Amino acid sequence: MTMQRRITGRKINYRPMIEAELSAGERERVYSRQDRAAQQFGMKEAMLQSASADLVDAMPESARWFCLQVWSGREFAVEKSLADAKVTTLVPRDKGQFRIRKGVRVDAPDRPYFPGYILVHCVPTADAFLGLKQVEHVLDIVGGDSGYHVVRDEDVEIFRMIGDGEAPRIAADKTFVDGDRADIVLGPFAGFMCLVIAVKWCRQPSARVAIDCGGKVFEIESMPLVFLKKL
Repeated sequence: MTMQRRITGRKINYRPMIEAELSAGERERVYSRQDRAAQQFGMKEAMLQSASADLVDAMPESARWFCLQVWSGREFAVEKSLADAKVTTLVPRDKGQFRIRKGVRVDAPDRPYFPGYILVHCVPTADAFLGLKQVEHVLDIVGGDSGYHVVRDEDVEIFRMIGDGEAPRIAADKTFVDGDRADIVLGPFAGFMCLVIAVKWCRQPSARVAIDCGGKVFEIESMPLVFLKKL
């Protein structure tokens, strides 16, 4: 038999105050907080507008591709937030494998090809970068003390081909082992040297790698081995 504890105490009368019951000073403090919150929200919107496709269309020669580091599992949420703000993004998807469960096909959800990272296209300005960093679930922009990493247009095209299921057919180097160092020669991280942390042998071999970008270390959960050239 379960014993229940009896709640004892004195009942208090409580109800929320309405605006008319607030003193002039209390109303001023409440309105001041609301005004500051609205002002900050407006500033965030204005800074993110600096990264929008409208500015890219107006200054196409100045636009570049950059790589955002985001919370793993929140890539598509960030993609939607940026799309709502008219910021151009690129997030190729790895189609989930389906399973047959009790005679019914169950499709697994798509995964981002590079978990934790998405590409954005914008005109590089201080306001644009600050606006991007303030988007919910964005952790950082890939780069170091010397500046943010610019992804070359040709590497973006390879990344786009991956999303369309047209990845280049290149044989993976099967001699890779944990602890190897390699140059990244394809994809949005091309030009970096990386440390291979853990190799994953499967239908499309990949590895968890770490890159050092001017003193900042970025880990990439799933780097295709075909993107790597062993040192």
